[in-house]
Formats: sequence, structure tokens, C-alpha cells
Amino acid sequence: MALDLTWSWEPKIQAFFQTLDPHLWEESSHNPVVLLDRLGPEGISRAMERPEVQAAWEEAQNRLREHRERRPPPLEAGAPLLVAYFSLEFGLTEALPIYSGGLGVLAGDHLKAANDLDLPLVGVGLLYRQGFGRQRIDDEGNQYEVYPENRFEELPLERVAGPTGPLEVEIPLGETTVRAGVWRARVGRVPLYLLDTDIESNPPELRGITDRLYVPEPQRRLPQEMVLGIGGMRALQAMGIEATVFHMNEGHGFLVAVERIRQLRQQRQLTLEEARLVARAGVIFTTHTPVAAGSDYFDGGLVYDLLNPYLSEVGIGFERFMDLGRERPGDPREPLCTTYVGLRMADHAVGVSRLHGAVSRRLWKDAWPGLPEGQVPIHSVTNGVHMPSWIAPEIAALLCRHVDPYWWELDGEDPRWAGVDQISDAELWAHHQGLRRRLVEAARGRGIGGHELEPDALTIGFSRRFAAYKRANLLLTDPGRLQALLNRAGRPLQFVFAGKSHPADDRGKTILRDIVHLARQQPRVAFLVDYDIESARLLVHGADVWLNNPRRFLEASGTSGMKAGANGALNLSVLDGWWDEGYTPAAGWAIPSGATMDSPSTDDAAEAEALYRLLEREVVPAFYERDGQGVPTRWIAMMRSSLRHVATQFSARRMVLDYFKDCYAPAARRVEQLRLLPDWGG
Repeated sequence: MALDLTWSWEPKIQAFFQTLDPHLWEESSHNPVVLLDRLGPEGISRAMERPEVQAAWEEAQNRLREHRERRPPPLEAGAPLLVAYFSLEFGLTEALPIYSGGLGVLAGDHLKAANDLDLPLVGVGLLYRQGFGRQRIDDEGNQYEVYPENRFEELPLERVAGPTGPLEVEIPLGETTVRAGVWRARVGRVPLYLLDTDIESNPPELRGITDRLYVPEPQRRLPQEMVLGIGGMRALQAMGIEATVFHMNEGHGFLVAVERIRQLRQQRQLTLEEARLVARAGVIFTTHTPVAAGSDYFDGGLVYDLLNPYLSEVGIGFERFMDLGRERPGDPREPLCTTYVGLRMADHAVGVSRLHGAVSRRLWKDAWPGLPEGQVPIHSVTNGVHMPSWIAPEIAALLCRHVDPYWWELDGEDPRWAGVDQISDAELWAHHQGLRRRLVEAARGRGIGGHELEPDALTIGFSRRFAAYKRANLLLTDPGRLQALLNRAGRPLQFVFAGKSHPADDRGKTILRDIVHLARQQPRVAFLVDYDIESARLLVHGADVWLNNPRRFLEASGTSGMKAGANGALNLSVLDGWWDEGYTPAAGWAIPSGATMDSPSTDDAAEAEALYRLLEREVVPAFYERDGQGVPTRWIAMMRSSLRHVATQFSARRMVLDYFKDCYAPAARRVEQLRLLPDWGG
């Protein structure tokens, strides 16, 4: 039960582990492997004698059995389908710290939704000895990072066995090779395979390739991406897993397509062009970046040193390979951009919201020279979030009772969703009040500042990566006006911030320091240190309003707003990313922006003014407008609208179904067509 990550979204299974020892459950960061290890056989036996533990155990077993036995109608692709999903990070639970932020949590939610839909899919990633930096804040408000080591035997993982011992695969690295061990995490029915170079068969200088996530140095990043793309493909081959469709989540997996070509040539004796055609037919590429600088770039010399011997084996000339990653093929001064490689090696390329698809067509149109922008073949599948993982158990219980016990499986058009309107104002508000109090208590207890946070005051959440374009400091442009909002008698406003800056992002760290200073000066402002999945849950469950004010066209999607909205929070956001298509006046507010695709410059002062005006004239009055029983009926009506709208339209279930319909099934059919051609090889 501890090794099946179904517990990460099933409250009844979590409740069993918590009941075993509530103190150890919290101390272990909600890691059942650590909990059981510290209890030991005798401690577990003693705990199991308690009636409440026995009851929780029976309930947990029943729920796990239901999850394993419940299978939705099969998805018919019209051809053999097994998707291999490659990502440099996966955010599944705080107990498995191999993620940084939104992209990783999205990848984790993708796997969870694939499990719910019984979609044939396997995940492939890396297992980090230290992962992403854990955030610490010094006395001056500056962020610094610490890197505690993961003890793999304490993670919910198991080592994959090979014919003669633990499985290892070999990855070329210039003139030498590196070996990687393979671990498996079970995301319900979906396996996630993680590669680890910190094994005894490697020399010391190569064991650290998978030590940290998102290392900034290109000479360290490229070997990681070689392990992910080449090593990940070889691990699947070694385990006999014959995927037909390969999904690269961002450019980090750009070598998946190249290794697919090598394997096809080796197995089927295809020419390079035949193998390229077949490989491309089965490759899906998702781009997440709205700016070219967000991609990985590698200098030609580094690529030559690390990849040229391998490329020779594949049969691809070095300059031809470099041209796959250049905006202007043939220009030797250009480095290799992994996004260009991904786009040119995939038959299906998508952005992560409708607006981001349009931004991507403009940004990457040079990959298709001479093609009008509107015809550039980059489409979009709007991101979604795994609702059972992110909707608070208290809200989920209401949906079970008023909508359906399996509410997350219902399409948005299903009439049973009308049951949301049957939840009484008093019950919905009482549950939300409890969730807000939990957030306030956590912010008071372990946050910076927040000493005067009130459990019943209007609470705005802001949590995301601290990058300059996300403008966490937009609220600080008029300190006097902010002070008035925070301290208005009878109608106070309070903020809870959280988020990390990339270790190499000095501008982001400066903005973060400004927010920490605000929290230390304003007792109605708190900053939660070391943002992770656990603190994200607290925030999206308990916030009344979710604030997101990026410069328009720079937020590709922004899934945190989906998580909050599905819990009944009202979004207050610039019309960017998902909110550009998700905004409805019944569920939140739009911060006006003068930026357009043709004139994307942003007037920060004007947008700050618009934000203040919305808070003063609309958000605060709506929250504190009460009926005779002290209930904000209009606000609760908006909460219901937000919950139903977001939970149905922006779920990971809908997202994965869109990928299946628009990408996976067509790709599988095309691969099968090519395989059946008389001269296909073999």
C-alpha cells in the first residue's frame, strides 16, 4: 500500500497511515515508507491492535481495491497504443522530491489522470540524489538553497531488476559511457521509471549527473538530458516495453526522437530517412515556454564533444543535427536549441493553452520557413489538474454527496453536475471557513510575518515561481493604498505568499526579498518558506482569492489558478495562459491589460492601478456583503460557479482525453500505417 501512490490522492488511505501514528505522519513529510520504517514491525503490530487503526485499515484496503478494480470504458485508438511520457521532473507527492514546480506537478497529474482513464502509458524521468534546492531565507530576506540528500530506500520506490541483478542501462557520453540504474514508482496502474547515475559501476566524476534538478551549467545539463532521452529509451527497451507513441514534455527530452531513430534502424534495418519518418510519426512535443530564452541552448563544441560519436552510430551528420536546433539552419554561429529539435522531430507539437498556442506559432514560426503564421503546425492542449489530488477532502465529500461518488469521472456536460447548486450556502461556507483557518494557522506557525492574520478575513493567495515577469511585487507600487486595504476597519484584507526563485535568477530573488520584507513589516502579510506540494495544497484549499498578475503573453498556462478555482477560490488574474479562456465574470475577475500580440509591451503602472481598483471596488465589497445570517450569498454563488466551471473544464482528465483524441490516437494510427507498408523493413 505504501508503494502504490494511489495514497497520494486517496484520503482514506492517507487517513490509515495518519492513524497509525499522527505525529510520525507529519514528521515524515507524509511519507508512508519512512513512517513504517520508524514504527518498525513491533510498533506497527501494536498500532494495529487499536480499534480505530483496524477500522482505518479496512477502509483503506477497500478504497485501494476499488481504485484497482474500477476501470472506465477502454479508449479505442484504432491501432496499438502505448505512450511513453518523458519529463525531467514529476511532482506526485511531497514525499518524492523530484520536482521543482508547475511543470513537474503537471507531469505528475498527467500520470494520475492516465491511471484514472486506464490509458496505456508509462512515465520516464530521473531520480535525483538532491533534487531541486530547498528554500531558506536569511535575516536580510535573501533566498539561499540547501540540498539535503534523498535516501532512495526511504522513498516510495522499488529498484527494477534485470536478468542478473538490478537493471542498469548504458548511455554514451562522448568517447565514454555512463550507466544508470532504473527505479519504479507505481502511480496506480501507471509505472514511472526513474534513472539514477549514482551507482557503484560508474566512476566518481559521472555519479553526480543526476544529483540536482535544473543544474544551470550546460556542461552538466546536457548529460542529464542524454540520460533522460537516450537512457530512458534504452531502459524501456531493456524492460521489453514496446511503446508506440513518445511524448516529450518540454525540450529536455529532445534526444528521445534521435534514439527512436537509432533503435528503428537497428531493429528494422531502415534507412535514415525511413526511420526518421516513422519516428517522427509517433512523437508528441509539448512546449511550455512563451519566450525563446526559456529553452535550453547548447554550444556546438559541447554538443560535438558529448554527442558526435553517438550521432555517427545513429547515422546523422553533426551539422545536420545542429541544424535541427537552429533558427537559421546552416549558420555555424548558432547554438543548438532543444525546442527547435523537438518541434522538427515531432508530428504533433502543442502549447499548453489556446493563447500559448498562438504565442508559440509566432515564436517558433521560423521552424517552418515560408509558412504563414496561422498555418504553423503548433496546436494547443490546455493544461489541467488532477482534481482528486487537489480538491480538499471536505469539498470532495460535498461533491460525492451532491454530484456523484465518482464526480471526477463526469464530463462537464453531465447533468449530475447540477448537484453543485444543491449544496447549501451554510455548508459550503462552513467548509471553506475551516480550510481558510487551516491556512491561516499554518502561515502564523511556520511562515514569515503574518502575526495578525485573521481566520475570518478576506485572504488572497499568491504562490508561484518568483520570476520578474510574474510581478509578485506589482502590489507594492503604492504602499499607502496597500496599507489602507490591509487595515480597513471591519473589512481587512490579508495576503499569503509562497514561491521560490530559480537559484540562478537574481532578479527573481530581488523581488522575493521585497515580498519577505513586506511580510516582516506588515502583520497581515505572510510568506510561507520552501514552497512545495504540501504548502500548495494549504494555499489552494484555503485562499478566498487567487491572484496572478503576469505580464500578458508570458504565462503559458498557470495551473495553480485551476487548483484554487476548483476549490471555490475566485481568480483575480490578467487574461493570460488558462485564464484567457477560463475567465467568466461568474467565477472571478480579469485585470485589464493593454498588451496585444502585435504590441506586447506592458504598462505596469496602469495594471497596478487596475488591480487596486478591482480590490477596492469589487473584490473586498463582494466578500464582506452579508445577509442577515452573516453569510456572503453572492460570494458563495461565485464559489459554486468557480468550482463547477474549473473542475469540469480544466481537469487533467479532460487534458489527457484531449491528448488522446488529438495526438496519441492519430500518432498511433500513423505509426501503424507506416509499419504495414510493404517496404517498411524488418
